[in-house]
Amino acid sequence: MLGLGLILVAVLSSVTSGLWGKFADAKIIKVFLLPGSIIHDLSHALVCLITGTTIKELNLFALNDSEIKYDKPKIPVLFDFLIVAAPIFGCAFFIFFISTILGNPIRFTQSVNYEFHFSLYGLFCIVKYLYFAAVTTFCTFSKQFHITNIGHIFFLLTVLVFSFSMAPKKEDIKFLLLGFFVLALTFFCLEKFGVRLSKYSWWRFCIHDLWAITVLSLCALVFLFSSTLVLMGIVAGYRSTIGRKGSGAGKGAKGKDEGAGNKGAANKSARR
Repeated sequence: MLGLGLILVAVLSSVTSGLWGKFADAKIIKVFLLPGSIIHDLSHALVCLITGTTIKELNLFALNDSEIKYDKPKIPVLFDFLIVAAPIFGCAFFIFFISTILGNPIRFTQSVNYEFHFSLYGLFCIVKYLYFAAVTTFCTFSKQFHITNIGHIFFLLTVLVFSFSMAPKKEDIKFLLLGFFVLALTFFCLEKFGVRLSKYSWWRFCIHDLWAITVLSLCALVFLFSSTLVLMGIVAGYRSTIGRKGSGAGKGAKGKDEGAGNKGAANKSARR
């Protein structure tokens, strides 16, 4: 369930990032998203150092080409997944870190259901549980959020920026899909063989907090994605109606001026 949520976060953030990169090239947006971009690239860089992958280029503060370039990992599939997934966990940790500093301004009571059957019906139950978890999280946030509270506003901006910055590249999504599937299968097999990680308090703490952040990021990304589509529709409608009329009027006026000029020139030539 957590793996499915993280995959949805990665896909939504990637799609929304692609839309913003295509239709919005304003520097003010890039400055707004710069903290998330820095954490994104630093997460890649940290895992590259851990896995012994050579970093060829790292630009953190460049607004136009902020990115990291590295050589092929020594263990292709495994290290590829770790490097690609690093920003998701790095940005999630930063959301947790900021929330802790602010004293957890929005308190969520979302819990993880550990009991699901490994079947098609079980997958349906996971999707349904994920949907209701997102709705519950959104309702909790809307009830507790106060626009006059500086801590709440800063927390909201933190969630939006770092959820957006989890976006992987399109060509890297395949590593996330494969990696999270293998992880889910591994944990399932461990449970079947009696190795219950849920009995450890540190594991329950990590899973509980990561689950809460995953659902919160999902809500933020759904909001950003839907808002982006609405704005794109408004701009497209404006260009196809008012913008076209304005350009047509300008073209008509220009044609009249050219016609008047040609007529004046003809009269002048006739008088000569």
